[in-house]
Amino acid sequence: MSLLKLEGVTVAFGGLLAVSNFDLEVNDKELVGLIGPNGAGKTTVFNVITGFHIPIRGKITFTNINITGKSPSYIAKLGISRTFQNIRLFPNLTVLENVMISAQLHFNISYLHTFFRTPLFYKVEKSIEEKALRSLELVGLKGVKDETAKNLPYGDQRKLEIARAIATEPRLILLDEPAAGMNPRETDELMKMIKFLRDELDLTIILIEHDMRVVMNICERVVVLNYGEIIAEGTPNEIKTKPEVLEAYLGSTAVG
Repeated sequence: MSLLKLEGVTVAFGGLLAVSNFDLEVNDKELVGLIGPNGAGKTTVFNVITGFHIPIRGKITFTNINITGKSPSYIAKLGISRTFQNIRLFPNLTVLENVMISAQLHFNISYLHTFFRTPLFYKVEKSIEEKALRSLELVGLKGVKDETAKNLPYGDQRKLEIARAIATEPRLILLDEPAAGMNPRETDELMKMIKFLRDELDLTIILIEHDMRVVMNICERVVVLNYGEIIAEGTPNEIKTKPEVLEAYLGSTAVG
């Protein structure tokens, strides 16, 4: 069943077309890789899906709802969450506090309840904390919940970003280069975690990644972008043999 659909989406910055006539359909619980050279338009695709950019043409639907040009908060509440290429944590807050900020997305409480610390405030705060702790447990960080975020090893900071994303209770997660900067052991742990989260939470995942070992091992389908346009699409085995992909991005020895 189709969960996300982009039809003819075009994004321009001045006279430059960052994404041109982009079509993509992602099915429920699918794990899709989005690859391409630097500047190909991959992060722009994520930004337009999540409302950070507005397309000049095209349509985006999620669960059959038109989300084209909607605000990031509206889209997040609908069930799309993301991580960023550059880590965007609150470095001086604890691990738990970082996730609690995301976990409160679907909780509504008035300023008066918050100001006067009413029983309802404490009830909601406890629910938010419990949700945050569940998210941390899923990524293996519950044991460091009281640690300051900036003191975590780099790989754990990446995991913390994913914990924040899943705390919003999404149906679709967009992961922007989650393995960037990780060592081989951390990358192996990340691959296992992504597959676990997809299966455990019934998530749909779109993954931007330059580490071809990650893409080829966990993605069921791969879409290749170059200069803002799709140049190839298929299974990992199909993609790695396409001459246009090898020429544009992978190189003849990149995937072995």
